[in-house]
Amino acid sequence: GANWTERTAPGSRSWTAITSSSDGTKLAAAALPGYIYTSTDSGANWTERTAPGSRSWTAITSSSDGTKLAAAALPGYIYTSTDSGANWTERTAPGSRSWTAISSSSDGAKLAAAGTNTYIYTSTDSGVNWTAQTASGSRDWNAITSSSDGTKLTAAVNPGYIYKSGRTLTRSSN
Repeated sequence: GANWTERTAPGSRSWTAITSSSDGTKLAAAALPGYIYTSTDSGANWTERTAPGSRSWTAITSSSDGTKLAAAALPGYIYTSTDSGANWTERTAPGSRSWTAISSSSDGAKLAAAGTNTYIYTSTDSGVNWTAQTASGSRDWNAITSSSDGTKLTAAVNPGYIYKSGRTLTRSSN
C-alpha cells in the first residue's frame, strides 16, 4: 500500500464494493447505482457486466481464485457467477431484501449475506439454497466476513455490536 495508481477506467462512479482473487489479478467492483465491472489484469483493464443489469449494488465477494462471485443489491436479490462475472444467476431465494453485505469462503461454496432488518442467510452450495440463521436475530446488519473455510462468521450491526458465530452468533464483549 505504499504506492497507489489511479485507474481511470472504468471511470468515476459511486463505488460501493470491491473484491479480489487471492493473488490480486481478478477484481470485481460494484457501483450504486450502476453495473458490476470485472478485471483479469489487476485493474489495468475493466469489463462492464451489463448482465445482471444496473442496480444499487451494495456488496460483492469472490472465491480465492476469482471465478465464483456473489453480489447483493439494495433492495434486491443476490446474484452469483461461476465464470468470473461473464454470466450471472439471480437467486430469488432468500428473496428480495435490503442487502448490505456478503462474504464467501475461499472455494466460493459457502456464502453469508446480511441486510437491513433481516436475519443473516447462509448458503453451502454457492448460493443455490439459503438458510436463515434465526439465532443471529433480525437486525440491521452492516458488514459480514467469513473464515477461509466458511465455518466461522463475524458480523456487525450499525449502530451496535459485533457478533461472531460458533454454534450460534454471540455478541462480542470486546
